[in-house]
Amino acid sequence: MKKHIIFLFTAFLFISDLAAQQPVNAPVKLRVASYNVGHFNQGMKGGLEVRGKSFYAKNKAVTEPYIKQEMFNWRNWIGQQSLDIFCFQEWNRYFDQDSTYIAGTELLKPYYNNTYFGVEHTWVYNGIATNYHLTNLRQKNIGTDYYELIGDMKVGNKTVQIISMHIPWQKEWHAAALDLVMADLKQYKYFICFGDTNSSDAEILKFRDAGFNIANGGNQGWFATAAGGVKLNQMKDAPDKHIDNIITSKNIKIMNVSAPYTTLNDLDHLPIIADVIITEE
Repeated sequence: MKKHIIFLFTAFLFISDLAAQQPVNAPVKLRVASYNVGHFNQGMKGGLEVRGKSFYAKNKAVTEPYIKQEMFNWRNWIGQQSLDIFCFQEWNRYFDQDSTYIAGTELLKPYYNNTYFGVEHTWVYNGIATNYHLTNLRQKNIGTDYYELIGDMKVGNKTVQIISMHIPWQKEWHAAALDLVMADLKQYKYFICFGDTNSSDAEILKFRDAGFNIANGGNQGWFATAAGGVKLNQMKDAPDKHIDNIITSKNIKIMNVSAPYTTLNDLDHLPIIADVIITEE
């Protein structure tokens, strides 16, 4: 018994010594994604509209299994990605147009303890899902209903701003909103900004030229996320179809970028997924 106690004490000292050797500001890697989910229905508002509903009418014996299967597909995909931070735009409170299933409960709650949402508009509704705790949650309007949802995340001794944003596509608001977002990002030492920029390739490169790192248009090149237009042209890529992005401060590195087809919202948007490394400086 005495030898057993000595062994446990020695093991405790060894583990404690290893922990003490880890710097407080050691680099941290996170798996992250931005996804314009298109209201769960290929860009139509109000939640999933059951295909063939005009034929099946209100026959729930037919529509209910379909809704549940679609909901399972979304939930399964989110779980497969194993994301530390999942930011999304064009969310819906309800998964289906009949307002039966609460999307956050069905799709996010199985995986995330913390979900944060901005103001819900008809077409614009941003959110953040993570098992990290965000503080100082705030929202900044950047034109009509479009906004940035911002929260502070503590990583070691660092405070990282986590931002889910959606820039308007309409000409009367777009350029000013882009400038506002750029100016906001310049004030943060550490940030990870996710969202639908609705921008041309030339506009996206302005973020890189400002000294930020970008997933789409960065070191790994371009990833078409406005996939509907590309797919209809039977192309793998096309100019100005790279509108979804992950933008970080220069001290947060981006690698392992992808924009996969999901079978969920492929006629509207693809997600942009990456690993980010929060460095010491």
